[in-house]
Amino acid sequence: MTYSLNKINDINNKLMFIIDKIEKSKPEIESVSDLVLELQSLIETRQDLMHALVADINFTDRDILEQQYDLTQTLIKRSQKIMDFRQTLLQSGNTTKRQINVYKAIDSNR
Repeated sequence: MTYSLNKINDINNKLMFIIDKIEKSKPEIESVSDLVLELQSLIETRQDLMHALVADINFTDRDILEQQYDLTQTLIKRSQKIMDFRQTLLQSGNTTKRQINVYKAIDSNR
């Protein structure tokens, strides 16, 4: 996959938009799962574009590479925050399901 700085910037803007949208959305909304999948896809695309950019021996603009590195660190932090929150939701959901099953078992034994 060849890179272009316009493609990278477009992906960067989409990533930030989706992260903002996920962070502002209520977790029970089903569309959040779709946004998370889209976020993952965009991150993979960005990673491919960045690999092509770094592999290009003719590209020597250090400022752009540093900006992209800084943005990568920001994306990692914000994505990690989203992932941790989603995992917490899943774990609390599993705990709730176990509690419900215990109550059902107790009720069926009466």
